Amino acid sequence: MPLRPTTPRETTSRRTTLRLAALATALATSVAGGALIAPAATAQGSSNDPAPAFYQPPAELPEGNGAFIKSEPFPLAGAIPEIPGAESVSHGAGALSTDAQRIMYTSIGSRDQEVAVTGTYLQPRTPWTGPGTRPLAVVAPGTQGQGDHCAPSKTFQNLTNFRTDPPGVGIGYEIIQAYALLDRGYAVAMTDYEGLGTPGLHSYVHREAQAHAVLDIARAASAVPGADIGPDPRTVFTGYSQGGGAVAAAAELHPQYAPDVNLVGTAAGSPPADLLATLEQADGSAIAGVIGYALNSLLDAYPEMDPLLEPHFNDLGRQMLAVTADQCIGETAVQFFMNRTNDFTNTGASAGDIARQEPEIMEFLERQRIGRIAPATPVRVLSPVNDDVVPGHQSQQLGRDWCAEGAEVEMVIDHTPPIAPGMVINHGAPMISGLGGTVQYLADRIDGVPAPVNCGTY
Repeated sequence: MPLRPTTPRETTSRRTTLRLAALATALATSVAGGALIAPAATAQGSSNDPAPAFYQPPAELPEGNGAFIKSEPFPLAGAIPEIPGAESVSHGAGALSTDAQRIMYTSIGSRDQEVAVTGTYLQPRTPWTGPGTRPLAVVAPGTQGQGDHCAPSKTFQNLTNFRTDPPGVGIGYEIIQAYALLDRGYAVAMTDYEGLGTPGLHSYVHREAQAHAVLDIARAASAVPGADIGPDPRTVFTGYSQGGGAVAAAAELHPQYAPDVNLVGTAAGSPPADLLATLEQADGSAIAGVIGYALNSLLDAYPEMDPLLEPHFNDLGRQMLAVTADQCIGETAVQFFMNRTNDFTNTGASAGDIARQEPEIMEFLERQRIGRIAPATPVRVLSPVNDDVVPGHQSQQLGRDWCAEGAEVEMVIDHTPPIAPGMVINHGAPMISGLGGTVQYLADRIDGVPAPVNCGTY
């Protein structure tokens, strides 16, 4: 099949993507005896915490899922300020000419309760020149942490959000993906998920809560003041790691939970479809502490798990759960660097071993399994075979499961060889190297190009 000529806009977009990937690399390298019921996350003082009052929901939430509650503008890191009377300058700045707002909207949380969730809405100032209204790209962020200071809607203002008591920092690395999509002219909405910034614990890797947060921000985006996407924008979902799992689950639940969202395609990078396999792979890695996030989330959503797990954990394990409930990923990586869950249990058994020996715990973990419902719209799964956090075999199994159910799946295998296993390089690098392909896949779905399908051939 002959290659078509590259247009000037595509060349500019590719150059921008490369520059953003370089910035992503720089950001990534800068991150260097009672019951086990997870502690509730509480707001903490931050030295540069933006608008803490915004994250308090109203006493009564509006009816309906995905209902817009409120917004407030903030200066997006890297973007140029709007210059009154100088539209030509603003329009010539491309993705850097963007207005940003924090938003709050309604959703359904991990205990099937009505919740307020926050996020970010990014509106390009350059007019949309393509067909129809401006498309919407919804981004589900990768692991941020479990503390309120980790919320992307906070870190997008200064790239970092410092907390002084106790010390901590959230880093807005997902701004790279946001700018790559803005460069295509799309409006971008990124959820904070349940409990990041807002009251309550962040429902980390909880399949339904994360899917709801993604689908509901797509619903709420049209109501954001100044949005020009119209009431039924062509919408795409994208995310990597935790975000990959969130958008994969959202694509599955879309037909039953939010059929009103005009979803045309989803890109799921390294999605943790099998939670147990992922926790076992992360155990002993540079970010082993994320297991604390996952256990906290499950204990918060399913309190009946507490008597099943409590007898297994020692004081060090209980301390790990309490500490990680209020940390960002950088803090967790430093404190629990290459720790193994064997050190957190009374018998020396790993968390994976304990789960496999307890059928009831396995049942809880299986509730988070992705791949049992066929998405009704095209999906792309990026699977790094040597991923040292989210195993490649389980994301490839996700693709096979979806294919068997009749979904339109493009499976993309990343063959980067092992580099310092356990140091998260083989997990993080494909997110950056695969960014261009991800954005192009989403652009093709928005443009109505037939989706590639390679079921049975990868």
